[in-house]
Amino acid sequence: MFDHKSIYSLLFGLILVIQTSSAHKTGILKNVGAFCSNDTTRGDPNLIPIDESEARLINKVENGTLYQIGAGQDQIWLIHVYGNTGYDFGYAYGTLLRDQIHKLLPRAWAHFEQEIMDALKDLKLPKWFEELIAEKGLPFALDIQNDLVKKYMDEEVYNEMRGIADAAQIDYKTIIRLHMLGEITRGRCSLYGLWGNATLGGKTLQLRALDWDVDGGLQDYPVITIYHPGTSKLGHPFANVAWAGYIGTLTGMSSLRLGISEIGVSFPDDTFGDESITGLPFIFVERHILQFSETLDDALSFISNVRRTCHLILGIADGKLGTARMVQYSHSKVNFFDDQNLQPLADWHPRIPHAVYSGMDWLCPSRQYKLYRAIIDQYGQITPELSIKNITSVVKTGDLHVGVYDLTDNIMYVANARGTGEQGPMEAYKRQFVKVDLNVEFARTR
Repeated sequence: MFDHKSIYSLLFGLILVIQTSSAHKTGILKNVGAFCSNDTTRGDPNLIPIDESEARLINKVENGTLYQIGAGQDQIWLIHVYGNTGYDFGYAYGTLLRDQIHKLLPRAWAHFEQEIMDALKDLKLPKWFEELIAEKGLPFALDIQNDLVKKYMDEEVYNEMRGIADAAQIDYKTIIRLHMLGEITRGRCSLYGLWGNATLGGKTLQLRALDWDVDGGLQDYPVITIYHPGTSKLGHPFANVAWAGYIGTLTGMSSLRLGISEIGVSFPDDTFGDESITGLPFIFVERHILQFSETLDDALSFISNVRRTCHLILGIADGKLGTARMVQYSHSKVNFFDDQNLQPLADWHPRIPHAVYSGMDWLCPSRQYKLYRAIIDQYGQITPELSIKNITSVVKTGDLHVGVYDLTDNIMYVANARGTGEQGPMEAYKRQFVKVDLNVEFARTR
């Protein structure tokens, strides 16, 4: 006999053969919201010195080591995990970060569940999925979503989640559900990829500014995870910037000097394709690129061939090739852009030699133009330090966290939003950045 969830999965699987969501389509600039059309203000430079102190050892277990980096109220957990299976990774992670996971996950889940239920009519989800959430609840709906995407997922990712659940003694299904939320709660963000004449010394630099919910407490437990696979089936070493208990990728770099950035699109035009709720969730598309792609071409090929889901803009930069690409991403269409064919082409989003960039959304004139101006104002002199001082802070992007990648020298700079009970500005782009030398971190042994 089938249980109720199996029946729902079967029925909705059939529905998805003929139905995808195109509810985000606007196609015309007049539908762009006030957020994107009216904000022309500029922020103050970030003059706080970058923290370059050594990582401090906190704890060790069989397949993992926990450090802290940063100073004062801008500290980050830095965890190294080793192993031959995803379960090895997860068990070490869950053991070393048990307390942080127990404090964060229930709070984050309660917050996002309430936010989604309150804003359900505004999320532009497929009608059947919206009704499923309303009638059966968010946990049930996310379980159905997981059933629909499972065949596209790497089994080792589920094994890693199981290892976290077992070690931290937290519900396995809750961990999975939290990783399904990204398809619903895409944030506004900004990115750039710069190389050649755009930067000082011709370095390849990348920005990933995450403008997302700062009320869920994620920034209270920021974590950078360094993966050290013991077998090729787990790929190569990579760094993932997230929060305690979260193993999907929104921000990160690989040991082969690839970087990833992402923007959720709320204001597309008619050059985007349809959306779908079935496919590989984008947080695991991004993770696959860092974990398995060896070159920019590998990453672009994977994106072309994977079953994609929602409307996004991706940024991928390659420090070995010294270039970057921007990706217009949807279920049914994908387009790749360099500095010669960058889209959308408009007076508020001009092309820049040796640069790809996007500010906050696709059709987002004021934010796009502010990022353009900040890049042009520093053009030819841009370094990670100058980007932190005069780009993200002036454009005012990166509420929750910011990553600036030096893909030439394999160094990452990270800042997080103000945590609960902390002092100073809320936004990550206004706070102290921490320098992470990935040459050192990828070389660390057990």
